[in-house]
Amino acid sequence: MADDRKQRRDAVANRDRILTAAAAAFRENGMAVDMRAVAAAAGVGVGTLYRHFPTREHLVHAVTGTDLTDLAGATLPERMSAIAGLREFFGATMAQLAGNKAMIDLLTAGSPSDADLRRCLSHLTEIGQAAVDRSRADHTLATDVTARDIAYQLLGLIRIAQLIPDSEPDTIGHHVELALRGLAAEGRTA
Repeated sequence: MADDRKQRRDAVANRDRILTAAAAAFRENGMAVDMRAVAAAAGVGVGTLYRHFPTREHLVHAVTGTDLTDLAGATLPERMSAIAGLREFFGATMAQLAGNKAMIDLLTAGSPSDADLRRCLSHLTEIGQAAVDRSRADHTLATDVTARDIAYQLLGLIRIAQLIPDSEPDTIGHHVELALRGLAAEGRTA
């Protein structure tokens, strides 16, 4: 009985080490990380890694699920104009993703049928709707901007971040401003 408990504790410790190693590797290198490298960094064999996570997708989901949950919990900041709220939301989201190549890869290359990505797009569309609703009062967004336009602008920015070497903050900030200019009502960028 004591051996079974020790083995379970070892299995839990191995799983935790694999997740920690995978999180670091995915953040730094994106989805193309070699599973053998993850196992080696965790101090376990490849067989142990696959016993806990039968496929790369299982491991990616275990590592990025928390990040998608964080993104899904984000909201449009209160007490700001629609365009200012979007500026803060886009900037904060891009800053959160800047150091996480796996999340950027997942959000730009994932299948639209993937449930997590559908929930993420749905949530981003809700944020877009909040901005559109707010703009009815403050008139800071162009009248033809829709909630989905806003969601897709953010997904487009994430794709741009994937293409920028080392996600240069100044370049990403510049692209956030370009996207916001496209959403803003004429003469309204503040």
